[in-house]
Amino acid sequence: MKFEKYQHVEKLGTDETDGILNGTVYIFPKLDGTNTSIYLNDGGRIEVASRNRVLSAENDNAGAYAVLHSQDKFKRFFEEFPNRRLYGEWLVPHHFRNYRDDAWRKFYVFDVVDENGKYIDYYNYASDLLRYGIFYIPLITILPNPTFEFVDEHKDDCNFLTKDGTAGEGIVIKNYDFINKYGRTTWAKIVRAESRAAIKTQTPIQGNCIETKIVDAFITPAFVNKELNKILNDNHGIFENKLINKFLGVLWYTFITEEMFHILRQFGKVTIDFKMLHALTIQRVKDIRNDIF
Repeated sequence: MKFEKYQHVEKLGTDETDGILNGTVYIFPKLDGTNTSIYLNDGGRIEVASRNRVLSAENDNAGAYAVLHSQDKFKRFFEEFPNRRLYGEWLVPHHFRNYRDDAWRKFYVFDVVDENGKYIDYYNYASDLLRYGIFYIPLITILPNPTFEFVDEHKDDCNFLTKDGTAGEGIVIKNYDFINKYGRTTWAKIVRAESRAAIKTQTPIQGNCIETKIVDAFITPAFVNKELNKILNDNHGIFENKLINKFLGVLWYTFITEEMFHILRQFGKVTIDFKMLHALTIQRVKDIRNDIF
C-alpha cells in the first residue's frame, strides 16, 4: 500500500456533510492529538505516517514512528490483515489537554480501510483490534436517521480518556454508506463550545480608534463574500477547511493593496498599527462568516 492522506472531518451542517444523517449513524468521541496512520508498504514493511508525510527514524513526528515500530502487536496484526490501513490519533498534547496521565503517547485507531480505500465499519474492525491489544476509540451510540438536534444532544458524551469523566473536545459522526454530493465519503464533527473556548480565547480584540474605524468601514459582508467567492470559483464552488488560510490571505492582500488609497483619503495621515489591523480584520471576517470557522 502507498501513503494515503486522511480525509478532512467537516462540521455537521455544511455542504460536505449534507445527507450524512440519512441512514445508520455512528457517533464517536473526538480525540485531540496528531493524525497518524500505520500500514504495510508495497514491500511488506510497516510504514508509519503523519497526516501529510511518511515518517522515519530520522524524521519522526512527536515520537510516533519510534514507538509504533517498536510494538510487536502491529506486526502480528498485519500478518493477518496485510491489506488494511489503520488511521488513528497519536495522543500527544495539542489544544485539549485534560486527558488522563496514562493516556498520552499511545495510538488510538479511529478508522480502518481496505486496500481499495473503503472504510470498514466499527463492528467489523473493533474485535480484530481488540484481539491484538491495539487501542481504538470506542463507539458512543448508533442512531437511525437522527435529526441534527438529536445528534447534538450527544456532544457532551465524549469523556473517553478524560480526567474525572469530564467532557472532551466533541464528537465525530460517521455513516459508512454515505457519499456526499461531491462524490466523497466524508465524516462530520461537532466541537463543544467549551472546548473551542479552551483552544482559542473568545475575548474580542480591542484596537485603538483608528484600526477599529477602518475595519468598521471596509470589512463589510459584501467585501468578505466577494473575496470568498474568488476561492470558491477556483475550487469548483466547494469550500474546504484546508482553504481557510488561503481565503484569509487573499482577503488581507486585497484589502491592503486595493483599499489603502481609500483608507488614507477617508482618514487622512494617520499612524496605523498593522498588526492590530490584521487581527481585527480576521476577527471581523470570522464574525461575518462564522459558518465556515
